[in-house]
Amino acid sequence: MSALSNDLDRLLSWLESIGLHPPSQDVRIVEVSADEVKLDDGKYHIRRDELCRPSDYEPRFDELLQAGYPWINMSCFGTYDSYLIVAIELPSPSPLRPGLPTSVNLSGPARTVLDHSWCVDPKLAVE
Repeated sequence: MSALSNDLDRLLSWLESIGLHPPSQDVRIVEVSADEVKLDDGKYHIRRDELCRPSDYEPRFDELLQAGYPWINMSCFGTYDSYLIVAIELPSPSPLRPGLPTSVNLSGPARTVLDHSWCVDPKLAVE
């Protein structure tokens, strides 16, 4: 099992353990950075073609783990078009420390997303 699969399983198990039951487990992944949030609406803006199947994102995730980031945040953003959107957020800016382990931190959906029945719209604009 790949590192990405293990961490996605950890995320889904953790969500269940805190009483959150995602309406879908058909995951799509998007890579984001905190400096990409638009100031006018507070959302990440991405193109639909940036949503990746986990199997397509695996090589990139392995690359990130080897790059030397101190941490990577794996966050459940909510659902879009029947997919559970999981965002991979990198520290910005961050000095890389190749050879040192990278912590993969888990985050759940924002309260506003849960208030909208898991809909990702309050957090993410897919264009």
